[in-house]
Order: sequence, then C-alpha cells, then structure tokens
Amino acid sequence: MNAIAFEYGARAATDFLDTHQLSARTPFQTSGWWRAWVREAADAECATPVLVHVTRPGRPTPVVGLQLHQDDGTALLRPLSWPWADYHEVAYVGDVSSTGPGSDTGGLAEAIDRCQQEFGAKLELSDLITDGPLLRAVSELGVAPRPSNVVFRLDLTDPDIVRRVSERRDMRRKRRRIERLGTLRLTCADTPERVAARLPAFIDLHTRQWRDRPDAVAPFDGGVVDRTFAAVASEPSSGARLHELWLDETLLAGWFGFCHDRTYYAYRTAYDLAHGRDSPGHLLTAAMVTELAAQGTDTFDLMRGAYAYKLELPSSRAPTVTASREQPSPV
Repeated sequence: MNAIAFEYGARAATDFLDTHQLSARTPFQTSGWWRAWVREAADAECATPVLVHVTRPGRPTPVVGLQLHQDDGTALLRPLSWPWADYHEVAYVGDVSSTGPGSDTGGLAEAIDRCQQEFGAKLELSDLITDGPLLRAVSELGVAPRPSNVVFRLDLTDPDIVRRVSERRDMRRKRRRIERLGTLRLTCADTPERVAARLPAFIDLHTRQWRDRPDAVAPFDGGVVDRTFAAVASEPSSGARLHELWLDETLLAGWFGFCHDRTYYAYRTAYDLAHGRDSPGHLLTAAMVTELAAQGTDTFDLMRGAYAYKLELPSSRAPTVTASREQPSPV
C-alpha cells in the first residue's frame, strides 16, 4: 500500500533533503539544486516548497518537487525551482537502477491528485521529459500534454559530430587569428571550492555582456540570482562545473553548467565582448566538446532556447511538454 506524505514549507523541505540522498534524472532534481533553490530563491519567487513523496515497502521512494503560490487569487502548483530549471522530473530516495521507475505511475498519480485536493490548487507542469514518470503519472490523471520547449543536444559519442564542432573551418580560422595574440587554454573548476573561487569572475563577465540589454533573462543582480548560483555551486551533489577559456591571462569566455550521469548540462554562458569578432563562445564550446568527449561524456546538452549559436551546431532537437490540470472542485 502506498503511503503519501507532504513536506510543506522551506524548513520541512530542507530537513527532508538534508536527511535523504536522492537519485536524480537531471541535475535539477538533485538534493543540492533543490536545497539551494529553496534556501535562496523560493522567497523571491513568492513560492512555498512542497515535496510530495510516496513510500512503498521494499521499493525506492519517488519524490515530486512542487512549489505552491498564488496567481491572481488562484492557488497554483508548479514544479519546484520553476522557472529556473530547464527540466522537471521525479527524484527517488533509494536506488532505482535495479527496479526501474515504471511501476510508480499509479502511486505518483494518486499523490499528485491528493496534493491538488489538499491545497485546492491548479496544476501547471512545464518542461517535462517526454519519457519520464512524471509525465506518465499526470497522463494517468487524464491530462493531455502540449508542447513546452525545444531542447538541443550534441551526441559526443559520434566522432563526426565532435569533429564538426571542434574543427569547423570558420573556427579554425578564428582560432589561428586569436592565437597570434597569445596562448589559448581551457580550464575547469570541478569542485565546490574551485567553482566558488571562479564564480565572481564569471558573474562579472556575464554582467558586462548583458548589461542594459532588454533580452537578458534572469541576469545577475547582485542579490538573489548571484546567491542562488553560489549556493548551487557549493552543493557537491549538484555537479556544478565552471569551464573557462583563456588567452594568456585574459578570460575570454565561461560556461557554468553541470556534469550529471555522463551528460554535460550547459546552463549559462558568457564571453568578453571585446573579443566578440573572434567568437570566443564558439571557441569555448569547441574546446569543451573535444575535452568532454575524451573524458567519456556522452551528451552535451545545450538545453532550451533556440539561440543562433545552437542552431549553427550539429545538434539534435527534442521536445519537452507542459501538462495542466484544473483546480479541483470544492467537496
């Protein structure tokens, strides 16, 4: 029999995350990401965290991360860390590798339905993975999914794709031109301490690039955005990495992302506008693709956002979906 429970509020959610190790499909369901977001961003988003978990004897415990807030007087349940996260899915307490999550659908559906009833809230889930248990669960509740976003990925197991990214003719030309000025090198901060040391320089680079631009999305603000990135980076389970491309001692470009389950998730990038004609962001991507492929990484996930630089790469496209369910009628 399924035992359904809710961890309501920041204190209860962080206590749960402090005492349970999660198995996550993406870095956005790790304990580290959820804990950092709850502690630093939830208040700014006017969101109350709700962790819904389903305990079953002898089976891993699925955990659905949600946030509750008011939208013009309507109670609304969205995925925990929306809209910061690019993917939303179920996490698990316990190892799911041997049992698989396929049989969880009924329990998850029951838990989500009960959560809606408990809070009298409409459900609005976006950026769901198309083959994931969260989508299967809400589909069992009669929800018809609709398109959410398109994500872009590079297959690093394909030598031809790696070669096409790293050895494009225009990239070779720009690399040769900039190397006349000095030595290019790629570095990677791969521990919480190293990321913390390099994060201020990355924030400064991003701020200078996006300052006063109307199309900036969640730019660093000296407050909650900066603190949340720092909190995520400080969590070992988040898998945060900060890659940087240097010309001698000049920082040309950086990429803040996550290494998780043989995939690199490219979350936020920035480059030095003074070297814009040499496409330092493209040069950084080429160097990272080469290095990550050599290290055994399977996928370079560029995630959502149909930006021009993604469309120029030999990336594949995959959809994510949205699933909505109306506020339950009062009993």
